[in-house]
Amino acid sequence: MIAYHPDSRFLTDFATANLPLSEAVCVSAHLEFCGKCRAHVKQLSEVGAILMAAGSGETVAQDSFERLMSKIDGAGEGMSPPVRSLTSQKSERKPSCIVPRALKGVLPSGFDELNWVQLGSQLRVAPLTIDSGVRETALYDIRAGGRLPEHEHRGEEITVLLKGSFSDAEGSYSRGDFVVRNKGEAHQPTVTQDMDCICLVSLERPVKPRSWFYRLLEPYVQHRLNRASAV
Repeated sequence: MIAYHPDSRFLTDFATANLPLSEAVCVSAHLEFCGKCRAHVKQLSEVGAILMAAGSGETVAQDSFERLMSKIDGAGEGMSPPVRSLTSQKSERKPSCIVPRALKGVLPSGFDELNWVQLGSQLRVAPLTIDSGVRETALYDIRAGGRLPEHEHRGEEITVLLKGSFSDAEGSYSRGDFVVRNKGEAHQPTVTQDMDCICLVSLERPVKPRSWFYRLLEPYVQHRLNRASAV
């Protein structure tokens, strides 16, 4: 059951096509799982249309929601395809996961045929170029039972769970949840033992590892991700 949803700011900006594409893709992915938020967005769009028809002077366009969805559907033309692994061998891990409508433009063959950049034994990442230079957006695949290093956020992070579940000190999150972490917040996600976890993640800025060891590795990791994004 979905417990975490975009707040009113995200949904209102989404409905009025005022949300940056990288964030709109995350909201759109959540909407595919959440009927409650879909209904909310529909209501917001209808209210905008009524305001326009009444000549209220509001800046909400009647077709803004439809235009945003068309932009998301066609976003594949402006995104780089998921990166192929920087290693020579294709990973044997092939997650079974339904591709959200918002990502079909960059994942025409789905998740199962992707090659991933491996970052340690528990995490692999497929960077996506959306709103280049604005946010870092990627797919994260974390092994069942995996625990990521504790880290602090230098800016906003949006996570939409596409498969599996994880937990941290703040709670437990499952498929469809829309989780936001803000600047200064720290956590250590731990995936449940029963299933790998696949997430769509959009970062305002790279995270800051708490451990000195992972801080030493940070430039190397960031170099690999930057190189992957440029492929």
